[in-house]
Amino acid sequence: MFPKYAALVKNLRGVVLLDPEEEGALESVKWLSKRFKYRNLGLTPSICEKYSDKLREFMGKPFRELTYPIEAIKILVERLVIKGLCREIAELLTFSSTYISPAIVIGEKYRSEVEGSAVETVKISRELSLAEWKLHLRIADYSVLDFHEKCVEEALQAIEKPHTTEIILNGRRGRILRDKKRFWRISSDQGKPLIYYIDNLAIAHNLKITERGNPDWAAALSIIVAISIPAKMS
Repeated sequence: MFPKYAALVKNLRGVVLLDPEEEGALESVKWLSKRFKYRNLGLTPSICEKYSDKLREFMGKPFRELTYPIEAIKILVERLVIKGLCREIAELLTFSSTYISPAIVIGEKYRSEVEGSAVETVKISRELSLAEWKLHLRIADYSVLDFHEKCVEEALQAIEKPHTTEIILNGRRGRILRDKKRFWRISSDQGKPLIYYIDNLAIAHNLKITERGNPDWAAALSIIVAISIPAKMS
């Protein structure tokens, strides 16, 4: 619903994916709630439907149920699911792009699928302080916003002129490598990935669903940044 989209998009600071039945996941939800008292975090339709009872106490402050702003985005998600993505990941990626917000992945259940979708990662080899978490959550938000306008223009071009897609994807890869430098304070050559750069256009192109696609899909085919939040954050 477009009115709900318009009401939420400016104040949204992340699209969250989790399984609240995973040990420690709700502790991390509470931790996020403290960090975002005055901003909203979004939950996708499939997560809200699947875990409504377990997440009810967190809805409203700061979590909000996101909706498909237009039918075309719902159709795109269905195409991604048909091609093999699990619905939770397909919604996370498309909603993160459409709502121009970083993806926030809590715990381990979905980590491997997110990692498998990533073009690049930023690794860390130590625990982060609260100040570092707050800073780099904010940096991830800036990255998604800075990528978005050009990426939408490129996605429109790729849909209208499919032969240009590979050139576009190569250019995006270069921008991702440059953007990684924003995380220099915590980046390590070894360790566990914290930040994942995911190119939604590359995923759609590899699954062969962008040719003769709907131009309205372009809003969902940007580069997104996903952040991995461990379970049991407190």
